[in-house]
Amino acid sequence: MNTYSTPAYGSGSYGGGSGGSGYQSCMQMCAASYGAPTMVSSTWSASSTWSAPPATTTAASSSGCTHTVIVAPTQGVLRYVPFAINASVGDTIAFVWNANKHTVTKSSELAICNKTSDMPFSSGVQNKSFVFTQTVNDTNTTFFYCGVPGHCQKGMFGILNPPNALMGSTSSVSSMMPVMASNSSNMTAMVQYTQMVTANNTMAGNWGGNIDMSGMPPSSYQYALENVMYTRTFLAANPEVLSGDGVIDLSSAGTTPLIVPNDITAAAANSSTSPGSSTSGSPTAGATGSSSPSAVSTGGAKSLGSSSILVSVVAVASLVLAL
Repeated sequence: MNTYSTPAYGSGSYGGGSGGSGYQSCMQMCAASYGAPTMVSSTWSASSTWSAPPATTTAASSSGCTHTVIVAPTQGVLRYVPFAINASVGDTIAFVWNANKHTVTKSSELAICNKTSDMPFSSGVQNKSFVFTQTVNDTNTTFFYCGVPGHCQKGMFGILNPPNALMGSTSSVSSMMPVMASNSSNMTAMVQYTQMVTANNTMAGNWGGNIDMSGMPPSSYQYALENVMYTRTFLAANPEVLSGDGVIDLSSAGTTPLIVPNDITAAAANSSTSPGSSTSGSPTAGATGSSSPSAVSTGGAKSLGSSSILVSVVAVASLVLAL
């Protein structure tokens, strides 16, 4: 039975999930299929330095806390990190670009890849080092996506104040993940790889487990799960950004390089090309349409290595709009 826990800032809640002896067998199976994950360091020039936004979480004050969301942690990885953020009225969301040609555009749960007319916000297409801030004026669930053609359809969307499933719900991330995996070898590979790399970090491995997916279009299920799994692997690679109470703090990116895992879809790609593996396509995720992510095959790294980054910030765009 899934357990319920109160969501923490930036966590999207971390209750539910799994652990125990299943992890060990999974690690052995995944290592045999994909090889153990590796962390490759890169040398960065002095220009790759952190120069602006405030900490992801700060001491509570009349102006609230600031939460940092990385827009595409590296070129080619179409993700927001973290995928989901819990924020209070008066808090600020700082979207920080670490790759070129992406947007942050407000949408809705039923039309994730379409710009909403309900108190909209949009950064416009921006490049690496740009920062776009939004002040939270209510705690309603808010979806945002990348408006560059094709990016949202490949899963590049995120959630502010995601809905949380009740204990035992069949629509939570924790419940939906094994169901989706049972119908797709690609999803199975991604789940197994995520369990392998988070085996020593229960907090990272359970992150986002309570997010309620019942209101999302079925066509978005696959991509929501991929986003949760990518955030989990990111947190496992950078345990220092995740506190014991589930708070994600990316403020240390200015002094400590962040390890950027290859996209989670690399696990599926490697699995499908391994000897004796299934060659089935992407998981079926229900009907598709322009208003929500469709089952477009997502590219991914050719290997399961990773690279180090220092997020560079040199421009800030501040708008105070209702989220």
